[in-house]
Order: sequence, then structure tokens, then C-alpha cells
Amino acid sequence: MDSFMSWVGGKKALRDAIIDRFPLYYERYIEVFGGAGWVLFRKPPGLDFEVWNDRNSNLTNLYRCVREQSEALKEKLRYCLNAREDFNILAELHRNQSLSLFPDVERAAKFYQLIRLSYASGLDSFAAQPHSFWNDFPQIDFASCRLQKVVIENKDFEKLLAHYDRESSFFIVIRRILQRKVITKTLDLLQMTTFVCVTHC
Repeated sequence: MDSFMSWVGGKKALRDAIIDRFPLYYERYIEVFGGAGWVLFRKPPGLDFEVWNDRNSNLTNLYRCVREQSEALKEKLRYCLNAREDFNILAELHRNQSLSLFPDVERAAKFYQLIRLSYASGLDSFAAQPHSFWNDFPQIDFASCRLQKVVIENKDFEKLLAHYDRESSFFIVIRRILQRKVITKTLDLLQMTTFVCVTHC
């Protein structure tokens, strides 16, 4: 299945190549920089323990609302307009880090609207493209079902890696982030048997 959203640096084009590189055996599947979750949603659910993580608290709140309050979220989105004025208000709230002041479902709806209305999901410029939020509802429903047994985390990558470090853990990490010395050093200290890094993001 597809993700219910787009995100900067999404792995949609690479998801099949990444899945082809999965190890034959692992017990814990952890997406360190989850984003739109293209690999997670493409990956068939199994008996493994699945974790989706992202440091962006607006994004993790959106994921939790999709999983736990999808009907309330859709109701908030039902009458959203595809309008530059609305986008500018949302973008200003985001720039001022004010979205967290809203209740969870309202915050999630505003952030989802900002993503959908922005150019290339960049959150800072209006896309000026036709879009109906109603057309997103079936995918939100599918995502809600798929996420039911997924642990949703909002951790710094070092804390996440340390928390889920096991010999049977399988981490998805993108290569351009791996090249940062601090992450490479952290990975060297872990017990995990395998991780996937992709060349481009």
C-alpha cells in the first residue's frame, strides 16, 4: 500500500529496492527517520515488532491521530479549503512553532493540510494545485489499519538506536544521514546485526 501523505526526502521511488535488501531474519524492524513511512507501508505486516520514529513532533502527532482518531481527523479535514490564505495562516503557525498549542486532532489536521497544500511538501510555499481532502480519506483509513500494531516514537536518533538495540534488530537508516560522523560513531557502538542504508533519499 501507499503512504497516506508525502514528505520531503520520501523514499517512495526507492522502497522496493530497500525491501529487496531486507535481511532474511530479524525480529525488530525500526525506521529511524520515518517521514512518510513509504517503506513501512510497502512492507507486508508480519510477526516482527515494528517501530516508526521521527523527531518531528507535529509528524508523530499526525501519525498517532491517523492510527487512533482517524474519524475525528477526517471530520476536521472534511471542509478544509485549498486556499492560499489558509495555507499562509498554517505556514505562519508552523514557523512560530504554535501548532503544538492546539489539541492533538486539530493540530494533526492543520499539519496535514499544510503538507498537502505546500509545494513538494516543503511546508513553506503554496503549491497552487487542485486537491480534494475527501480523496485522501480512503488512504487515511488504510493507514489507520496498518498502523494499529506499529509503535510510534518521537525520539532523537541516538536515544532510539540505544533503546531498540538488539542482535535481532533491523534499522532503516538513509546513507546521507549515516555519513554524519556522530551517527556513524553511534552505530559502531551498537549490537545490532544489520541495517539498510540507501544511496539517495
